Amino acid sequence: MSTAVKRACDACHRRKVKCDGINPCRNCSSAQLTCTYNAIPQKKGPKGSRAKVISELRETQRQTSLSAKVQSRLNGMCSPPCNSPSLAPTPGLLAPEMVKEAVEFFFANMYSIMPILHRHRLEQQCMFIDQNPDTYCLLTSLCAYMMFQPGMSLPTGDPILEHMPGAHIVSGTLLMEEAIRVRRGLDYLESPTLNTLCTSYFLFCSYYALEYHEKAWFYLREATTLAHMCGMTKEESYVQYDNIESSRRRRLYWLLFMTERYVT
Repeated sequence: MSTAVKRACDACHRRKVKCDGINPCRNCSSAQLTCTYNAIPQKKGPKGSRAKVISELRETQRQTSLSAKVQSRLNGMCSPPCNSPSLAPTPGLLAPEMVKEAVEFFFANMYSIMPILHRHRLEQQCMFIDQNPDTYCLLTSLCAYMMFQPGMSLPTGDPILEHMPGAHIVSGTLLMEEAIRVRRGLDYLESPTLNTLCTSYFLFCSYYALEYHEKAWFYLREATTLAHMCGMTKEESYVQYDNIESSRRRRLYWLLFMTERYVT
């Protein structure tokens, strides 16, 4: 005579199948699911397609595991990621190899359509990224946008993770959130820099790549507003800068001008 099981595991309860009550149970082992007992017991509902439920459970667990793995790799840690409550940069999140890979990809594939960065000066700024949050936000947003580009590799050293579906999107999204969070600690609206404008533009590009058009429009408008605040609509505003800086500002202004009219 079989003993009654007081509580089924989460997956068996979701699938409406009999659970043996052990951890892991036989059903989860055969279906290659993580066996957990976290859900609060609820009233029984109508039976559905068990095959569909298994697929949904696998996808949910895969996405959760993928997000944890990617952020762990980005952090250079083996432990689960932790959310920093402060507005300071997350230590180890923006790994030097990631920055190098993103910068290389940008100038090899994207510079011709958005020539707003100067490679030598950008590489110089990379050397002092820990001392300048404005530069940190620029590089984080740049890396995020590059993650959404076809052909961009994920510099994790893990070939399985690199080819796992969704890894690039998860990585790029984490970097976008990091750039936005750290910028909250900067008074960038009071004293906007060229890096500030480029950060807003790359956040626009990232959201546009994800087809979040409302959020993309917000950051594009932010960039164009900052350009006006910097006096980039006035010719005399460029004479105070050297040739490289002046050229970057002109190119960014016209890129914003054309992009705004393209997306409206």
